[in-house]
Amino acid sequence: MSAVAGYGSPGDEGRFAAERAPAPAAPAGSFWRVHVATWVFIALFGLVSRVAAFDDIPLTLTVTLILEPIGFGLTALAHKALMAWPQRRPAVIVLLVVVFSILGGLLQMAIVNAVKDAFFAGLDHTSMARADAIPAIYYTAIFLGWSLAYFWIQADVEARSERVRRSEAEAAATRAELRQLRQQLDPHFLFNALNTVASEIPDHPDAALEMTHRIAAYLRYSLDQQSRPVCALPDEIEAVRAYVRIQELRFEGRLRCVVEMDPAARSVAVPHLIVQGLVENAVKHGLRSSAETLEIRVTARRTGDDTTVIEVTNPGRLVARSGDRPAVGLANTRRRLELHYPQRHELTLTEDGDTVLARLMLRGPACFA
Repeated sequence: MSAVAGYGSPGDEGRFAAERAPAPAAPAGSFWRVHVATWVFIALFGLVSRVAAFDDIPLTLTVTLILEPIGFGLTALAHKALMAWPQRRPAVIVLLVVVFSILGGLLQMAIVNAVKDAFFAGLDHTSMARADAIPAIYYTAIFLGWSLAYFWIQADVEARSERVRRSEAEAAATRAELRQLRQQLDPHFLFNALNTVASEIPDHPDAALEMTHRIAAYLRYSLDQQSRPVCALPDEIEAVRAYVRIQELRFEGRLRCVVEMDPAARSVAVPHLIVQGLVENAVKHGLRSSAETLEIRVTARRTGDDTTVIEVTNPGRLVARSGDRPAVGLANTRRRLELHYPQRHELTLTEDGDTVLARLMLRGPACFA
């Protein structure tokens, strides 16, 4: 078979652009939920550690209720600053994080000492509680850890978003290719059918008129299904029957098509025109055989492993194609199968005596359905 190249409709460009749009950023609420949960954990950990260090419940509660909200506010401001400054160099960020962590630790140390001196000066604290540097070291480590987690999570989110955008772009490109491959088939059929009608008009005007009506019905079905990437297998078989009826008029009784369908296969969804391409190939090459009547047999069945097997047989022999260029129609069918059933299909053409068998195996559902 041969085919002519097809092009997408004018509205496809905008639709594909929408499909390629970047994935939306994570909602702001996600950061704040994690941020609040982190500082609740830090507060609980600090409360336990201060009870052990100060051995003083009132001092522990006072310091925790003052320092943790301040730490929460400082890291929230750091987040706002980083969001407002999208273009940043890693070296500058590292320097700023270190400075922020040290200054934050010193601020928290000053606040702890001020609280102890103002409200708990007369209490007998342990040596650890009297150590002025402990809050500075503790909160410097907290701010450094927060910064490390912040940038690690941000990098992970950006990497995931990039993978989503790349996946969506690849899916959009695949859909565009599938549309173009399918649009190659209808013009090819219409071109051949109209040539047939033109050749029949002088000698068989009634047959030409009947062919015109059937071509119109076939194209109406094709247009009705244009927006759907797949259809039920019985619908695809009906399209095959419509095509064969047109060819029956053309070849005046030399062509007959027999269809056998397993009831279990009736619910299977397949890409449009995937079977017709095999039948069209059988008609084209089968008529070259010496048989007076070309009988094409189409069978479809389901197997126990979620596999659909479709076979098209016709009398004739496999003939090597002249030249290096493969049959465009068959190449179109193979490419569509690769996109709809990646690594889950088989299409073989074999010769058994005077019969040619096209065998199509489809495992699982079609992609982009």
